[in-house]
Amino acid sequence: MIRIAHLTSVHPQNDNRILYKECTTLAHAGYDVTLIVAGGENQVVNKVRIVGYPKPAYGRLKRILKTSLIDMIQVCQEVNADIYHFHDPELIFAGLYLKWLGKTVIYDVHENNPAAILSKPYIRSAVQKKVLSKVFDWFEKLTAKFFDAIVTARPDISRRFMPHKPVTLRNFPILPNLSSLRNIALTKEKPSVIYVGGMTEIRGIYPLLDAFAQLDQYELWLLGPIKEEYLRTRIHQGVPNVRYLGEVEAYEVFGYINLADAGIITFLPLPNHLQTLATKPFEYMACGKPMIMSNFEYWKETFGESSLYVDPADPSDIRHTVQLLMEDAPLRERMSRRNKKLSEEVYNWEQESRQLLALYQMLLKESRD
Repeated sequence: MIRIAHLTSVHPQNDNRILYKECTTLAHAGYDVTLIVAGGENQVVNKVRIVGYPKPAYGRLKRILKTSLIDMIQVCQEVNADIYHFHDPELIFAGLYLKWLGKTVIYDVHENNPAAILSKPYIRSAVQKKVLSKVFDWFEKLTAKFFDAIVTARPDISRRFMPHKPVTLRNFPILPNLSSLRNIALTKEKPSVIYVGGMTEIRGIYPLLDAFAQLDQYELWLLGPIKEEYLRTRIHQGVPNVRYLGEVEAYEVFGYINLADAGIITFLPLPNHLQTLATKPFEYMACGKPMIMSNFEYWKETFGESSLYVDPADPSDIRHTVQLLMEDAPLRERMSRRNKKLSEEVYNWEQESRQLLALYQMLLKESRD
């Protein structure tokens, strides 16, 4: 049996794309799949064997040198897979070493990393951000040619790697069976709009809170990790008309979305956001929910009439658009039908996963020839 190892030193072991989509798809297709995770716990999930190893609680340099290189390589050699599929730019050097050993290696690029560097809060200087962004853009493109395949999460990332014929594997959801979703222990007090995902300043959470603080007839539900201490304090102290629901496993998210009346995502217009294909809109669509999104041109072109669009930095625009959507039942119904249909026919993991399986089949055929 072909042995496959997926590697991450940054993501959690229950990462939706890595574990529940890619690894589970490959395991169910008959491959022997191991997920190697820094900070993970040894267990088996969906036929995927998870192998964890210690991760330091702090120290960016220590994480890159030890966790993402020395320790990762050691575990990879113990697993001894035929194909290694890594998911973090921190693992590029480990990937190069595995390639030097004669292994088949795939680099899975989740983000436009040079653009993401421009938004890193821990890099204070704008000049440093620009220099680091350009250097990493050069480095990532240079090293990409040594790997057997490049997989990306969205088309704009694929365009960066066109000479290497990347496979675009979009983060479409695994469609839920809405009729069999587990009942959520949540009392719905008034019409609600849900935001799902990590909460940070650059993801537009503060204008969103300000908008709902003056929307007494509606409620904003927040589901996901709070990644900034000031934001955590503000939310836990209480914001009018806002309810924080905590964090849940990926497969539990749909129960909350299904109970809400609409979904919202208002990322701020930063370089790595303008052409991103965030996962959450597709999860909202899978539950047949109308949506409100940032008014990025790429999002307007992609989602069209599936959503209404707002200036994500303007609480009054968000507030007005929420009122417009929630007061117009025929509009919500049209959007709901459209989104459910698109999700069932196009925007789902079952369709998208065929490209992943085809890639592995091609790589295995090439290795035999």
